[in-house]
Amino acid sequence: MDAIDKLARKLVEMNKANQNPPSVALRTGEVVELNPLKIQWGENVILTEDKLVLPEVYTTGYQIPNRYMNTNGSMVEETIPWKLSFAVGDKVVISPDEYLKIWYVLWKVG
Repeated sequence: MDAIDKLARKLVEMNKANQNPPSVALRTGEVVELNPLKIQWGENVILTEDKLVLPEVYTTGYQIPNRYMNTNGSMVEETIPWKLSFAVGDKVVISPDEYLKIWYVLWKVG
């Protein structure tokens, strides 16, 4: 390897090290398919389910403890299942990781 090749490699390395990382700012996407889940971001980017990380409330849901006194004066303890779902056309807030490989779905917007 001659000096020109070494210089060229060094310049390429310096250029890569000097580049700004992609922005991880919040973005808005739109649900375009449900099974499997697909979210469109921008004009041409379709994020598939294998690239999305969803909050638990959209996947398995929660069991919310509920305790109250019934009309007989007895305490009743139960759980209320709570799970949110998406519909085609829903707008969602998404945020990518620093490599734009994994996208976090944060919430639906009205």
